[in-house]
Amino acid sequence: MALSCCAIALIAGNAQAQTATPAPPAQTATPAAQPPASELQSTTAGTPTAQGQPPAENTAPPPTETQRTTVETAATARPDSGDIVVTARRRSESIQKVPISIIAVTGATLRNQGVQDLKQFSSFAPGVSINNGRADGGGTTAQIFIRGVGQNDFLIPNEPGVGLYVDDVYVASSSGALNSLGDVQSIEVLRGPQGTLYGKNTIGGAIRITTVKPDLDKFSGSASIAGGSYNRIDISAGVNIPLASTIALRVSGISRHTDDLQKRYLGKDGDGQGDINQDAGRAVLLWKPSSDFDLTISGDYTRIRQHQAYGGNIGYVPGGSPLVDALNNEYYPKINASLGLAADSRFDSRWATAPDAVGATGPNSDHYDIWGVSAIANLRLTSDISLKSITAFRRVKGFAGRDGDSSPYPLLETVSYDNNKQFSQELQLSGSSFGDRFKWTTGLYYMHQDLENRIVANLWTGLVTTSIPIDFDARSLSQLSGNTYAAFGQGTFDITPRLHLTGGLRYNREERNFHNDWYFLVQPRSYTCPGIDVTGSFIKCESTDNVVTPAASLSYDLTSDKLVYASYSDGFKVGGWTPRLFSQQSLRRYLPERLKAYELGLKTSWFARRLTFNVDVFQSDYTNLQLTTIQADSTGAPQPTVQNAGAARIRGVESDLAIRLDSGTRLQGGLSYLDGEYRRLDPGVSFPLSAKLPETPKLSLSGSIDQTFELTRGDKIIARLDASYRSKTYKEANNVEAVAQRPYALLNGRVSYTLPNDNVTFAAYVTNLTDKRYLVSGIDVASTFSLYEAYYGRPREFGGEISIRF
Repeated sequence: MALSCCAIALIAGNAQAQTATPAPPAQTATPAAQPPASELQSTTAGTPTAQGQPPAENTAPPPTETQRTTVETAATARPDSGDIVVTARRRSESIQKVPISIIAVTGATLRNQGVQDLKQFSSFAPGVSINNGRADGGGTTAQIFIRGVGQNDFLIPNEPGVGLYVDDVYVASSSGALNSLGDVQSIEVLRGPQGTLYGKNTIGGAIRITTVKPDLDKFSGSASIAGGSYNRIDISAGVNIPLASTIALRVSGISRHTDDLQKRYLGKDGDGQGDINQDAGRAVLLWKPSSDFDLTISGDYTRIRQHQAYGGNIGYVPGGSPLVDALNNEYYPKINASLGLAADSRFDSRWATAPDAVGATGPNSDHYDIWGVSAIANLRLTSDISLKSITAFRRVKGFAGRDGDSSPYPLLETVSYDNNKQFSQELQLSGSSFGDRFKWTTGLYYMHQDLENRIVANLWTGLVTTSIPIDFDARSLSQLSGNTYAAFGQGTFDITPRLHLTGGLRYNREERNFHNDWYFLVQPRSYTCPGIDVTGSFIKCESTDNVVTPAASLSYDLTSDKLVYASYSDGFKVGGWTPRLFSQQSLRRYLPERLKAYELGLKTSWFARRLTFNVDVFQSDYTNLQLTTIQADSTGAPQPTVQNAGAARIRGVESDLAIRLDSGTRLQGGLSYLDGEYRRLDPGVSFPLSAKLPETPKLSLSGSIDQTFELTRGDKIIARLDASYRSKTYKEANNVEAVAQRPYALLNGRVSYTLPNDNVTFAAYVTNLTDKRYLVSGIDVASTFSLYEAYYGRPREFGGEISIRF
């Protein structure tokens, strides 16, 4: 299957030699004169997408929703109607005609909002939570939740609950995934289970990043430099080079650097936490010998060399752990002198100072090298049928080290090393039948993963010399080899010109082979998977899951610009084994998750599409939830286990509104209301039935206003304000208040001045205007380490930017 792109190219060449080029089919037609990428428009639910310019009289208002499938969306403004036309379902259609709930935003809007990575993006995406999760995974590890569905642990064999795609390629490793967003054309967030039109099945939804593609027609480029708070220097550039009438190359790069946000006052000079040090590059080659065939080959590389994330120990719990009490009473007095501390020093509240300066002296790193290559080929076989191949390989290698206790004592220090490889191959066949009344897509998907994680853990170092003579300085090796096979298909049949029925089905086969070995240094002992659990049962760490997941929807056009729909989708997430084997109790398998989602939606446009209003309601029935909780045994030793928590029901309402006024004013707003509750809990779960689901805020809001002032010489000024709000959010399953985020709001502002001809722009910006401190992740380790560990979003930052286009 890896040779499928070459095979498609060979077929395309033969077809060219034998037949004349047919006229483009209706279902894949796009407007002949597509505007440049800077004019493409899409929007989040409530997140504005203005490019810093007012729309022309016949330019479409920003869309509120779109759909992404296995092809690129080509959002264009149709001059005759002001509509937004997309090819999201292998045919040209209005974005308001697609019956699905989705958030979408352009790369230009991300820059205007000050968004430079996915973690910042989620603040303006209602119902979406993106952060780095557990601290031992580093500041660039992705933990993503949509509608309260996701995964709260990064270690293998845990699988993400939300799929992340870059140019249609699924990113299997969450490590290093929260890197810089460079040369982005758009980001889309699909809510609910995905699979009947996607390569990899995902239970909670999908986030799809689309980068800017080469242009065959002209040499062009752009560059920008920004400076600001904490000695920020951001440089980005991209150039498009037509090499021939059928070949074009695009090369882009981004470099982001800031100083640390907090200091380690006991560390060496200049040592701190919370900096940014990332460099990334991408090269894309497009070959389009005819209107029937194109081949895109791309390669990307990202280098991350940062310190530990911004945060650490935020609270000391006296008597929380008998192990810490033993160290305070019997071991730390012996080593205080060697650490340069006063004789009476202890591990207590004096070290719980994050996010201010911390006394940490242990591991302090977030170092990753990430690269990938892909080949995407499109071939039109007939006037009604097209074939697409997506072949890709990705590699993630690096490590993340953190001093979780924020003190000079070696109490909670870990370094996690990752060495992950994946190969994927996807084939899609799309077309139309019955006089274009039935549009369909079917496909095959294969992915092989080789994932490896090594952990160096210094935990309660010195405890073995106390009255609790246990050693927990451990080393681990986890290895996962997995194969994913899938066959999927979806079709839409026009029952009448207004009534449309869509049905889809996916067959999933997931094969997993997992090896896990934890061993301890001072008191040699080990726990392995495969192995024997505490009950004497043999745990075999191999599994095969065969699952069929359907999807269906029915939509009806009330008028030409109003649509109502109902949908059902089914998703699952593969099971696995607890990754941290601190004891025999930890050795266990957890079962696959399942989710059934029901949705009703309404999409409307008013006043010649100057106002759009969309709303949907949904219910998700969630079973076998996979959650990581930390429990202590009778000695106080940790039992961090992944377990099936039980069943939950999540209900919600999502809405967005967009208004475009003749005065050059744009207003947008979005809302997500989530009501999640556990319906049943399995034995051994450490929290009550009344607990709230993690990363599921009841209310999320976002809004924006931007105003364009056209000046007499053709130059212009644009002023923009973005706001977002999140209600109280629990960061872990036990709902510990100390690491819960209280309700908070964020404000961003930007003012720009663009010279005539739109080639040079000067801008000033501020992010987190009110300097709000808010948690992005938190973990309760009070019963094992007598502390709470948490990490924060970035504080207020000011800056300026100069950008040019040519």
